[in-house]
Amino acid sequence: MINFLSLLGWSLDDRTEVLSRDQLIEHFSLERVARSPAVFNVDKLDWMNGLYIRESDPADLAAAVLAHWSERPPAGFDRAPDPDLIGRAVPLIRERIKSLSEAEGMLGFLFTDELRYEDAELVPRKMDPSAARRALAAALEALCGVDPFEAPVMEERLRALAAEMGMRLGPLLGPLRVAVTGRRVSPPLFESMELLGRERTLGRTAEAVSRLERAEVAAV
Repeated sequence: MINFLSLLGWSLDDRTEVLSRDQLIEHFSLERVARSPAVFNVDKLDWMNGLYIRESDPADLAAAVLAHWSERPPAGFDRAPDPDLIGRAVPLIRERIKSLSEAEGMLGFLFTDELRYEDAELVPRKMDPSAARRALAAALEALCGVDPFEAPVMEERLRALAAEMGMRLGPLLGPLRVAVTGRRVSPPLFESMELLGRERTLGRTAEAVSRLERAEVAAV
């Protein structure tokens, strides 16, 4: 924060936007203090905060996320955040968040027992509900046979499944991502399923297939 505030009314040059504390102390001079009023740029603050997050040590970032949640307990969590799980999950979102508050949305699926999403979110663009259900059911069958239940093994099997079905990988993974995380945008899917575990991943996928089946029946 001190580095960002230092740019309000002062700058090192016309190019440098990120300074360490030591650099600021070394280079600060009254001659470069601007006479015009400073403007607080929230977008730049978010960008800079995201930069610090990306450059931070994963263990330090995990501790910061846990401390943030301790001060502001997430309302949607059904389970207490597990420090070990957070430590394994944080590297997946370090490149995707600009503030600690965004970690809740990205990792909430790990600590929630019941996901909340609309059936329509299970259906990718250019795919009808019936096709989405078939893709999801095929993915469920493939995942049931994955052993060990680890990201590289799941990725290999689902890529092979997409080829077998004559479809691109994206439309196959889209419904699965929503089924598993409750979101169309999430941390890397294969790693997310590994963190979630076999039982919860298969259970959520089976529930999503059932939801699409019920939606098809209701539409008839």
